[in-house]
Amino acid sequence: MKIALALHRLGLNASLMHSFGFGSIAAALALWGRSAAVADKQKKARAERLAIFVGLWPPTFILLGKVLQDLEATPEEQVARAQGTEGDLPTRMREPAMSSH
Repeated sequence: MKIALALHRLGLNASLMHSFGFGSIAAALALWGRSAAVADKQKKARAERLAIFVGLWPPTFILLGKVLQDLEATPEEQVARAQGTEGDLPTRMREPAMSSH
């Protein structure tokens, strides 16, 4: 939780963290695809290991995004999500609060 609070203080938000997660999926696939073009066996193994390493990042980014999403939500929004009635909230409650930073 301390990490998420620190990220929130730095100005990172849930959408950005989710974007990083999906971006790292694309990066891992691109690195893995490029490793097929490498002829040298040792360089190919290293390229594949790099793709696997980058492929481990998405769960972290997506989970941090979810934690930040929960931090950004009002208590009413959190209760509505837990009850599965998020669509019943008035529009003004679903809009993200403007930060004074």
